[in-house]
Amino acid sequence: MNLKEDTLLRDERERLQDTVEDIQSAIPIPVKKKSRFDPRRMMVVTFLVLITVGTFLLSTPWAQASGTWAWFNQSPVFSWNAFWHALLDNFFMATSSSCVTGLTVVNVSSYYSTFGHVVLLLCIQLGGISLLTLGTLLVTILLGRVPAGGEDQVMMSYGAGSILRANSLLGQTICYVFTFEFIGATLLFLRHYFVHGHDLAKSIWFSCFHSVSAFCNAGISLYEQNLIDMRGDLVYITIITLLVVLGGIGFLVIANVFHYRPWNLDLRNRGKITLHSRIVLWATFYLCIGGGLLFTILEWNHSLNFKVITPFWQSLIEGDWGATIESLRLSTQRICSGISQAAMFRTAGFNFVDMDVVTPPSNLLSAFLMLVGGSPGSMAGGIKTTTLVVLILTIRAYLRGSPVVQLHRRTISDTICREAMVIIFYYLLMVFAFYFILLLTEQHIIAQRGDFVLFYEVSSAFGTVGLSLNVSPTLSPIGKLVIALAMFIGRIGPISIAFMMARRELIHHIRYPEETITVG
Repeated sequence: MNLKEDTLLRDERERLQDTVEDIQSAIPIPVKKKSRFDPRRMMVVTFLVLITVGTFLLSTPWAQASGTWAWFNQSPVFSWNAFWHALLDNFFMATSSSCVTGLTVVNVSSYYSTFGHVVLLLCIQLGGISLLTLGTLLVTILLGRVPAGGEDQVMMSYGAGSILRANSLLGQTICYVFTFEFIGATLLFLRHYFVHGHDLAKSIWFSCFHSVSAFCNAGISLYEQNLIDMRGDLVYITIITLLVVLGGIGFLVIANVFHYRPWNLDLRNRGKITLHSRIVLWATFYLCIGGGLLFTILEWNHSLNFKVITPFWQSLIEGDWGATIESLRLSTQRICSGISQAAMFRTAGFNFVDMDVVTPPSNLLSAFLMLVGGSPGSMAGGIKTTTLVVLILTIRAYLRGSPVVQLHRRTISDTICREAMVIIFYYLLMVFAFYFILLLTEQHIIAQRGDFVLFYEVSSAFGTVGLSLNVSPTLSPIGKLVIALAMFIGRIGPISIAFMMARRELIHHIRYPEETITVG
């Protein structure tokens, strides 16, 4: 065999081998897909199950103050109309407590029995823990841009790598919840038992319920008028406000602050306050204090005017020291109530003032605070403080003609800026869509109270705040379903979108030519 024939045979063999490989590659080989943890699906299923079980338990005779099934409260004779109305009210309450919103369509203190209050408390606690753990996981993914399970890199950046390991993230978060709730319940018990004169059992129960409701940012109260009767107790107001603010900051921020040691000379073990924590802390401070002072100024002679007294300066000039001290005490009470109420507007449904007498400018301010909400990885809802700050920084950078967004000598990536704009657009779109639906279905409320109360209701539902201008019980059955759906979407929607954007990495193999368009 000569060299030429040998070369032809070798080429033919290679062609046959390539043909066999092409045929094998064309045959689909079944591959077992790996099950991947989907936080969005788990979150939706968790809340649906919790709402369903809560609705059933709240409808039972053990949960009703009347001792009968919920649909027999109005009449001992069964009717389908009463059945659906009672079921809808309990579904609304289960959704509100599970989504830690706080909107109510019944008087919680008188409508439910002690067992019903326990069911509400469990819905608040389980819903709050689910939100906090999933929110913490989301923050670790977004901050580190790493898949779930790689949170150690983020923990190291928080200066807590030796304590907060990824495999103990859930346990640390739950301990964080129960620790603050226990401390809050202990402090509230001291006020209930020693100051307000409640008996031992009532003091323990009310302290536990309000501590959990405050820290989980639910805002559901066992008092007839929410916390209006407690506004004279400045210590009580301060405890509730601190619990709400701590629940709205988030686990990772608290962990970052606790593990930062500025006195340590060794920079490797000192830790640092991350940019995320700085934004959360400063934004929370400005919104609470700034919004509180503005609300106090607007409502000084309206909802905060608890009692007509001699003005402070007049009593001081007249030398009436008793009236001066009383005026100073009430002025301090009004300022504290105003600042605390602004903190409630951002995330919790407690109210220290009568919402019926709040002026329109203050209602608009509170609607803005409700839309902003709390911080990522916390119990609170809303578009979140960091999202608003990133949007403001992006607008500032573009107005200055800067190609990058910077803060505290750090550059914020274009990806995060786009995510912030997407979340805000989604949030506002949903708010106005549900507001439009209520404008069609709640004509009787519009005729009596105007249309702004509906916008306020939708803002409170989507922000999972729970404050209302006393229109929730008067909503039509369709309106109650719309608000319940708004609470559910407002709770899981922004988190689901953030998870989707965090997990999706699109690689564009083809880049088309650019062409300009005119905007603005």
